[in-house]
Amino acid sequence: MKKQEYNIFVIVIAIVFLSACATPDTSRLMKFDSVPLPQNASQDKFYSVILLEVTDEPVYSEYRRLNEPVFANAGCYIERELRLAGAGKGPLKIGTPNRAIITYCDTPDAFGALGQNEGFLKIKPMMLKSTAGFSFISGKSVYSETSGSRVEDRLYIIKISRFNDKPRQAALQRMQPMLASYGFHAENIIVADHAHGIENPDEIAIFYFDQPEFQK
Repeated sequence: MKKQEYNIFVIVIAIVFLSACATPDTSRLMKFDSVPLPQNASQDKFYSVILLEVTDEPVYSEYRRLNEPVFANAGCYIERELRLAGAGKGPLKIGTPNRAIITYCDTPDAFGALGQNEGFLKIKPMMLKSTAGFSFISGKSVYSETSGSRVEDRLYIIKISRFNDKPRQAALQRMQPMLASYGFHAENIIVADHAHGIENPDEIAIFYFDQPEFQK
């Protein structure tokens, strides 16, 4: 029987190394400038989680500024942009991304169509110049919850999983009251149906702690 495999990335709104199983050092946390407002996952949305390595921050920032209206015109939106605080832990080969971008689109084909979008093609050279190791996972959201905490105060964790069988979101839902008492929430669980630049997983989950110190 094949055993379950998963990768865990610890993510914060800062550039600080954190371990998935260690108490985080929050003394140097810095607020990331572009934090979107919280938004609940919905089964009417089609999600993609983009992982990439930003190699030229000024050029990438300009690309992101120009890309937002291109995304919006295509019916796609950026829900979260998070800086990875350290290398991922786990057996799935994912490279060395330092940024995770959670996007959603109004239709299942909108994200894929961006590759042929005239507006995107004009600014694509800026993306290629300022990033490396582009990969993404797409699928439908099947579970989400939220809390009253501020997005910029949270410690985010992304888990990419391959299972022997289908994930069971019902079990997580039953555990939610206990997990919430530790400030731990599942913001979005996405059942993957397509991947590029990474071995096809079954699921990608975006978790968070309301405060980094709650991880302990």
